[in-house]
Amino acid sequence: MQIRFFFWLMVVVLLASCAPQTYTPIPRDKSVVSVVNIKEQSLSFIDYNTKKLIATWKMKKPVTKAILLPDNDTVMLFGQDMDEMIAYSLSTGREKKRWNVHKGVTDILVTAHELLVVNEKDSTVSIMTFDGKVKHTIATPPSPFSIIEDKKHHQWIVIHFKHGAISFIDKATKRVKRTVDTLDFAVSGLVVPETDELWVGGHGSGANIQQEAYVHSLVDGRLLTRVKAETMPIQFVQTNDTIYVLCHGSNMLYAFDPKTKHLMRSLDIGANPFAIVKAKKELVIASYDGNELIFVDEKTLKQTKTVSVGHGPFYIFFRGAKEE
Repeated sequence: MQIRFFFWLMVVVLLASCAPQTYTPIPRDKSVVSVVNIKEQSLSFIDYNTKKLIATWKMKKPVTKAILLPDNDTVMLFGQDMDEMIAYSLSTGREKKRWNVHKGVTDILVTAHELLVVNEKDSTVSIMTFDGKVKHTIATPPSPFSIIEDKKHHQWIVIHFKHGAISFIDKATKRVKRTVDTLDFAVSGLVVPETDELWVGGHGSGANIQQEAYVHSLVDGRLLTRVKAETMPIQFVQTNDTIYVLCHGSNMLYAFDPKTKHLMRSLDIGANPFAIVKAKKELVIASYDGNELIFVDEKTLKQTKTVSVGHGPFYIFFRGAKEE
């Protein structure tokens, strides 16, 4: 009798350990700011209106980024050291699907109908359906790191980390049509269609710490100018009349005029800021060493609120409420 009881107990424990994790649901009628905390492998969700922490999802995988799919409810989790991508429903807190991938995924671009998955180790960009089927694989130069869309010129742009390069992929042919040099250890870019420009930022290499954002032509890729932004400009956000540049080496946020490139305002912000996102009329910055999100009024560039989150906030996304 004891042996049978022990056997069934082990079966129950095994089944429970294999069952997908269910998390605190994130109501669809709330505007939320979510951040991936990479030191503790978690996601923190903050109610945008109240600036209160709603929930923290503790993850079992080394997640580094989370992207929102077009339904505004499905969030896709991935990381460079993960061999799968996992999708959850925010409104239920339940896992929806998971797809096997090669390790090395560093970024995903979401379009209306598909995902473009960047794999730094494989030097590829894979075009995937929302069901996880790979439709096409594009070979790129080494070390692709991030990807952005240029709708005006019908191209995707890949920023390469280790080799100081930018690749321009033609949407129609799905091939790299041009590769140009840029700053060393580039990590991100911003498409500015009004001026046909691409702003690129990164770390620099060795003793040559990056002190400028590079501005390239979206038409032919040539370097047009450099904008002084000290130190390590790594992230960009654009509003109607301003380009914001976040520098994590100097803990600075800069506001530039998109046309003249003149510095309009600046703010000393956070401890090792790593990410920035626009949320309604505010900018939200992740302070990696401060373990907090910092809210900044986009017009005045004044800090409005600080919210404690998990350890090592690294990547942010914003999801508006359903009725909005």
